[in-house]
Amino acid sequence: MANKEQTKVLQPKNDVKVTQEKKSQPVVAKPKKSQPQAAQPKKRRFTFFNDIIGELRKVVWPTRQETIRLTLIVLGICLIMGAFLGAMDYGFSELVAKVLLGGK
Repeated sequence: MANKEQTKVLQPKNDVKVTQEKKSQPVVAKPKKSQPQAAQPKKRRFTFFNDIIGELRKVVWPTRQETIRLTLIVLGICLIMGAFLGAMDYGFSELVAKVLLGGK
């Protein structure tokens, strides 16, 4: 069951007068202008590509020096992490071989 607060009907304010005629008229949505279905997808496709081009024009592209510097940083971090993970893998494999497998 609903609370009394939930079922309360909103009353119009005193300064707004609602006539009986307006209340009894049904609200009907206006029909949209119908367009041929074949024209709509093409329009959407072309606006999509125009939006892509517009967004790419807003992009701030890095300079050649920034690109080279950031590429070298990424490669350096990859080498360091590769060496670290390789060392950890070798260390754990030796530990497992000596402890669990009886010292091969």
